[in-house]
Amino acid sequence: MCENIAAYLYVSLLHPFQIGNAAYHNDNLYEELKRSIPQLANLLLSAEEDKTKANAAGALSNLIRNSNKLCEDIVSKGALQALLKLVADCSAVALNPTRKDAINESPLKIALFSLAKMSSHQPCRQFIRSSELFPVIGRLRQSPESTIANYASLIINKVSEA
Repeated sequence: MCENIAAYLYVSLLHPFQIGNAAYHNDNLYEELKRSIPQLANLLLSAEEDKTKANAAGALSNLIRNSNKLCEDIVSKGALQALLKLVADCSAVALNPTRKDAINESPLKIALFSLAKMSSHQPCRQFIRSSELFPVIGRLRQSPESTIANYASLIINKVSEA
């Protein structure tokens, strides 16, 4: 229980944006930042502001940007599932061309970007492919928003690789 409290305080004090910045340039801090993965996943599923969710998704992307060291942790700690759930939750807006303003405020683009980066790594690719939420990404290829459609297509193509 003390570990959970310490980890929560760690993420509370070190905002998701700062975690992402710490992970961006190299993988030297990945081992230290690994403990933030469950809290970043929780932020994606919480009632937090969309900007906070986007920052959490971006931070997760940066935690695999320079190496695959944390892929297994991202899968096992629920972060990949949380990203897929966030995408599923935001997908209705992305497929509705009259809600363009809502798309721009949504964390969907960053979440899809993160999934695209993660799908470069086999453990993540395998998890995404086997997820019951994977068909949502396929549907997002039909989004009128080109960035969303492109990210969805990229994920589908990467996940289809052996």
